[in-house]
Amino acid sequence: MFSLPLLLSRYRCSVLASLCLFISMPSLAQTIITLYANGTSAAAVTLHYAEPVRLAHVVSDSLKQRTITETPYWLGSSLSTTTAPKNKQALITQLTQLSQQHHDDTVVSDSFANTAQWLQQHIQYQRLPVDIDIDKVRLNKSDNPLLNGNYQLQLANRPTSVIVIGAIEKPQTIKWQPRMAAKAYLAQVTPLSIAANSEVTVIQPDGVVQQHPIAYWNNNHKDIAPGAIIFLGYQSLFHNYSELNHAISSMLINRTL
Repeated sequence: MFSLPLLLSRYRCSVLASLCLFISMPSLAQTIITLYANGTSAAAVTLHYAEPVRLAHVVSDSLKQRTITETPYWLGSSLSTTTAPKNKQALITQLTQLSQQHHDDTVVSDSFANTAQWLQQHIQYQRLPVDIDIDKVRLNKSDNPLLNGNYQLQLANRPTSVIVIGAIEKPQTIKWQPRMAAKAYLAQVTPLSIAANSEVTVIQPDGVVQQHPIAYWNNNHKDIAPGAIIFLGYQSLFHNYSELNHAISSMLINRTL
């Protein structure tokens, strides 16, 4: 028979051995991609990777899932997290409060409320600032990050319209036309009395933010790509909306086609 001290010693060794084995086992990393290979109107598929994976690998696998012959609209294709932008609800709350504060001016009140509603419906996830173009991610190491975690990838289809949002009564979808400038698109909507009148913010489909002139004195043509957002900022003699305008344009970067 074994003595009690000897049994306890063997028990401790057994526990320590098991603990060491548990600690030495590598954690099981997993990358999961929710893929819209044919645009968001089609059903999603899920790509599973047992370990971190390069973006080029994911895009290459995603192209194999695409069932339509049209080449993806790389400018509007996107990689996003699976969580909403952290400031989304705060911005929507601010716009809702502004709508209530301007209840005496129905058009202005509706503009704030409709902008909030559009953001609630169309901004779902935080878009990551990466190119999806297969040629770029294959050739440039800086464009080919290592993905580890959960993501949403969309291979977009080329749109035929742009969106005008901001200091108008409600967001408008307008047919895209080549070489048409921001001022020409704004001619198809009715800006509010508190709308900016010298320039607008254009969020191109790849998330790049640009300032486009709309006044006669700063006329300088800039192209607008299909699927872009034209944000007409708010301005007033009595209120400084610069921070609000920045918050809205920064949120619009997260829109995906």
